[in-house]
Parts: sequence; structure tokens; C-alpha cells
Amino acid sequence: MRWPREVRRSRWKGSLGAVRSRLPLVVVALGMGGGVALLGILAGWSIPVVVVAALLALALGAVLGQMLWWVRVTTGRLARLEHFVNHRLEGLKNDTSRRDDAMGKNIVEIRGKVGKIDNELTFPRSTYRLALRELAQGQSAERRENRVQYQQKLDDQVALLESFMQLQRLVPMTLPMPRPGTWAASEDLLLWLAGYVLEHRPRLVVDLGSGQSSVWMAGAMRQAGYDGRVIGVDHEEQYAQATELLSQRQGVTPWLTVIHAPLIEESIGGRTVQWYDASALSAITDVDLLCVDGPPAQGAEQARWPALPFFRDRMAQGGRVILDDMIRADEQQIAQDWSGRFPGMTSQTLEFEKGALVFTLP
Repeated sequence: MRWPREVRRSRWKGSLGAVRSRLPLVVVALGMGGGVALLGILAGWSIPVVVVAALLALALGAVLGQMLWWVRVTTGRLARLEHFVNHRLEGLKNDTSRRDDAMGKNIVEIRGKVGKIDNELTFPRSTYRLALRELAQGQSAERRENRVQYQQKLDDQVALLESFMQLQRLVPMTLPMPRPGTWAASEDLLLWLAGYVLEHRPRLVVDLGSGQSSVWMAGAMRQAGYDGRVIGVDHEEQYAQATELLSQRQGVTPWLTVIHAPLIEESIGGRTVQWYDASALSAITDVDLLCVDGPPAQGAEQARWPALPFFRDRMAQGGRVILDDMIRADEQQIAQDWSGRFPGMTSQTLEFEKGALVFTLP
């Protein structure tokens, strides 16, 4: 197959160009080799010496010629690269100039439209300036209020963290404890319960709504080194089992008993209520501290109201009752009813995250 004429011509030109590019290498090599051979003959060297010297000079000339060719090629490439860069810079300069001109025209057009709108306003310019100033002031006040609220939430979280750190120092646990808060008792309430146990050493504590609070109070009894007892009560068997498992892992089972008492219909204090199975709690007497953090409402009003009517005659003299979640309306109504139903009690409000109220019996 024959190549087309254009292809043959380009291949011939390429071959000729390759020969021309190597010409300095050949000239330098032959020149140095011939020069050394001629110098050796004139100097009277022997033929072997002349041949060896000529070959060495020929090799050195080839190396020098190759270096000259590299310098020539590199110089050409740099020149082409410089030309390309200058060409691109000139193009970018022209594009930028055109865009600046277009942008300037757009700015002039926009200014004209703004001036036209400003002239068409039907009320004085001072009026809308005042309105804008008032709007800005209102936004600034809202920002300040949001900043204060955010700072308050941050301070509350820091206070809870400090309570939890202090709780861990007062009542060391052998293994990590679950995270407090949300449905579980908050850190501030846990710290108060543990501190009460350490300071007052109650013989019997009943914790309605077992969980971390039961384990922490049992741990406080262990830390204080006395033979007390915490009875945790839960209506859900799985939560009762989880509390038992947690107490076993932390090694506080000698101080903690967990009772599963499902919610049933009971008659307590002259009311028909859904509350813990009273038969599972009837043997409990001489309660020094009653912690009311259960059962959950689950749609029932004042679900925790039966706690004190049921345990009032089972409380020790001077016993205390702590009612959690006082930020809720139900708990506030429960506390008001208890105060009127059982006169002689004193109360103390605890400014906790969820609110709490402590009643002291006569």
C-alpha cells in the first residue's frame, strides 16, 4: 500500500528535520576525532595510540554535540512557551476589559432605575428611612433576646455537667453509667438524692420509677458504709430488669431491691386510679425518703397523685417526699392537693432543670 502524497511529503520532511537536528552532533564528533588524529600523527604517535585517542575524542565530541542539541531544543521550546503565555495573557486582558465595560454599563443602568424608583415614591424619603431604622432596631432587639436565651441554655447545660462531675466524685462507680436526663432523672436531681443519702443516711428509700436514681442512691449507701436499703419500683418488667442488671454491674445489689409492680386499677385515697399494684408494695413500712418520679402519665391525669396517699401511713416520722417534674401542670396540681390533704407538712422548692419539690412530714 502506498502512502498519500501529503503523508509521504511530511514523512520526508520529518526525516530531513531529524537529520538536520543531529548535524551539530556529527560535526563536533568528527571534528574532534579528526583533529586529535591529525595532532597525533604530527606529534609522531604510534598508530594504536592515534586510533585510541581519535576514538576517545570522537566519543567526547558526540557527547558535546548531544549537549548542544539539547540546549538548542530547550531554547526553542522555551521560546514557544513564552509566545503561548504572552498570547493567552493578551487574550485574558482583552476579555477582562470587555467585561469591565459591560459591568460599567449595567451599573449605570441600575443606578438610573433606582433613581427613577426613588423619584416615584409618594411619601417623603424621611418616612421610609425612619421605617427602615425602626425595622433594624426591632431586629437588633430580637437578636439580643435570642442571644440571652442561648446563653441561658448554655449556662444550664454547664450547671448540669458540673452536677454530674460532682456526683461522680461523691459516689464513685466501678463502670460507666448511662447518660442522665431526658426520660431519666436529671443530673441535678441525682446529685441531690446522692447527697441526701450521704448526709442523712436514710434506712429505707422507695424510688417510684426505678433506674439510675435507684442505682446512684444504692451507690451512695455503699460509699457511706452503712446498711441501708433502696427499693426501686417499676411498672415495666423490662425496665425493672434493666435496673437490676445495672445494679449487678456496679456491685450495689446488697443495697438495692427492684420490684416489678404493673399498673392496675386501684382505689386509693377515695379515688379510683391507675397505679402500681398495691399488693406488691403493701409490706413496705418506715420509709425515710420517698422519691416520686413515676409512673409516667400515659394519658392519665395526675398519674403520680396516689404516691403520698398510699405511703403516708407507711412513712417514718419526719420522713421526706421529693416530687420531680414540677415544671409540669399535673405535678403542680398534685403538690397543691397534697398540701391541703396532709396539713403540717413543710415544703421546699428545688430550682432544678425539671423542677422539684421536697415535702417534710411532721
